This record gives sequence, C-alpha cells and structure tokens, in this order.
Amino acid sequence: MRTVAGVGIGTALLAFAAPARAADRGWELDALSVPAAHRISRGNGITVAVIDSGIRTRHPVLAGRATEGPDFLGETDQQESWYGRHGTTMASNVLDVAPAAKVLGLRAIRDDEDPDFKTWEQGLGKAPAENEVGALAKAIRHAADAGARVVSLSLGSDAPFSAYDGAELEAVQYAVAKGVVVIASAGNEGDEQNPVSYPVGYPGVIGVAASTPTGDRAPFSSVHSYVDVAAPGVQIWGARFDSTGRTSGQGTSQAGALTAGVAALLLAKYPKLAPQQVADLLKRTASHPGRHDPKTGYGVVDAARALRAAAKVEPQPFALVGTERAGGHFGPGDDGTPRRVGQPWEVATLTVAVVLGLIALAMVAGGFVLLASGRRARRRGDPSPVATVPSVAGHPPQPRPW
Repeated sequence: MRTVAGVGIGTALLAFAAPARAADRGWELDALSVPAAHRISRGNGITVAVIDSGIRTRHPVLAGRATEGPDFLGETDQQESWYGRHGTTMASNVLDVAPAAKVLGLRAIRDDEDPDFKTWEQGLGKAPAENEVGALAKAIRHAADAGARVVSLSLGSDAPFSAYDGAELEAVQYAVAKGVVVIASAGNEGDEQNPVSYPVGYPGVIGVAASTPTGDRAPFSSVHSYVDVAAPGVQIWGARFDSTGRTSGQGTSQAGALTAGVAALLLAKYPKLAPQQVADLLKRTASHPGRHDPKTGYGVVDAARALRAAAKVEPQPFALVGTERAGGHFGPGDDGTPRRVGQPWEVATLTVAVVLGLIALAMVAGGFVLLASGRRARRRGDPSPVATVPSVAGHPPQPRPW
C-alpha cells in the first residue's frame, strides 16, 4: 500500500523537520550557485515530472509553468481543500532553480491531510486499495513516455522493513534507458533509525540528502551509502498550497526537488547527456568530490560548476542500470560506494529481530522441557500430565487436557 511515504507496507511524504540554524530567506539558491548558473541555462525546453501528491497548477508562484497529468490513484478529489499540499511546494522548488522549465504533476501518493492517508503502522496487514497498487511505477513509466527528462521523487518508505518493489525498479530502469534522470530524496530518519528506503535505494536513482547553510548534513537527513549528493533542506521557501504566497519548510523533499531543478539546467544546455553523466557531473562538481560519505554523499550540489564541467563532456549512449537493490547506482551492480561506512545499526530492524529471536528461543526451550518431562513420566510409569481445575461445590478437581 502506498499513501505518502513508501512501498509495499506504506508510503509517506518525507516530513519536515527542525532546522539546524536560522537562514536567510532564499539562501538555497545562492548555496547552489543558481544565479551564476542562470547565465548559462534556465531550463528551457525541459519537462520535470514531479511525482507526488498532486499540484495546484493555478498557484501564482507556478505562473502557468505546471500542468497536471493522470492521477495514478484513480481519484477525482482535485477540488478538495487538502489536495496538492506537498506536490505544489515541490513543483515551486524545481521551478525556482529552473524557471524556464515545465513541470508535469503526476499524483501517486497521498498528503497526510487526505482522509485516506495511512501510515505504515495503520496499514500493516491490510491489503492496499486496488487503485494504489503500482501507482509509483506507473507514474514513472508515464513520465518517461510523456517526454519528461527529469523525474523528481520527494517521497520514500517510512516502514522499518524493506519496501523494495520489483515493478518500481523496472520502471526506473525503463526511464533511465530512455534518457530520464531520476532523482529521489534520501529520507528524514536521521542517523539512528534510518532503514533502507525506496525509491532512493534503487539502482539508477540519484539520492539527495539535506544540507544546512554551513554545508553540513541537516540533523533529520537519513544516512546511507546511496546518498550521492546533498542540497539545501532547511528553511526552504516554496509555494503554500492553500494561499497565493510562500511558506518555509524543510526536509530532504526540498533538497531532492532543488536538485531536480539543477538537472533540468544541465539537460537544457546539453540535452544529449545521459542520466549516468548527469549523476557523475553532480557528484564530481559538488563540495567535496574526492571524498564520499554516507551523510552528504560527495557534498552540496554546485549548479554553475556542473554546467561548466558539462561543456567538456562527450555525450554517451543512455545505459540500463544494474538490478542490485540498495547500493547500486549506474552500470551493473554497485558504483564502488561503501554500503555502511559510518552508518549505525538500523535500530528498528535490529530491535524487531532481537525480539523475534528471543521468542523463537523461548519456544524451542519450552519444547525441550515438555519433551524431557514426557520422557521422565514414561520412565516412571506415570500417566500423561494433566491439568486440573479447582473443585466446585465439594467435588474433586476435574482433569482437562493440557
């Protein structure tokens, strides 16, 4: 079941979290060197598919640059007061970086104000609604077929277990093979309880962490080896879905959408770049390109540097990506990034495993005790053990099977 953050067990929008420190309004564009990048590219001719909770396309901040595609939840609630909260903000973040680009909104998840929204705990053990099955995979394929060159996925699993979905991986492979750059947010589970998340964990997806004004990891940003780069993620100004203005929000959602805008700048200027080349450009022109860490990848994205470096790149054919789960990026299998360097144990998964293991040991031990007591009883010639119930009205206790 997918609502707003995962696959299989549940999906949820990557939530907002507290900022590391105060930042000036609009600081994110300077941090990404967007003003300098705009002297080279503004995203002309590129469509970015924002697969999210829907978009309020008439919002003034979007200025007619966004259209709404099919609702892959198969619903007709676009006029509801809560519709498009998260997706509208993400569309504005993309367009702040690439103002001449177009956004295609595709609804595949739910806002948490949606009456049908469920967290993974609420949905555990329940079959997903028929219209929710495969929504994200279908949306990714539709984006590729509709001519989008970038797919922005500010969403992910909020479940403590793997939410891997083979259909989604195949959809990512399909899109990348058609030249589509797929970008996903890393997640907001911090550095303690951060299970493997999808779609960011699929091969071929560019994973984006959230950074602060100092360039460090935002405290809420998930820590994993599939983090490729970082982008501003605290106090980010975006369209407010229920008004005509803007609001401040934070999360790896914003970081992913801003990076999708940078990818649009690159492809507008150099449309023959393959997805794996865009990923490479973002990584090798980031703030610490020679050193990967699972907190911020290769560092904060630098749009102007990436555009300048792209001028020297010879385009390559679009390539299929590997089929390995978390850790693989482009090409067959892993890209060499260590899987768990500097990462803590996944607390939730470890706790569940320990509890289940203790229960299993107790059951095995109980079986041995019963077996041993039965053997002793047979050796003594005693009858099989029976349980008794208290006497009633002077009658002796009555036996009952154990």
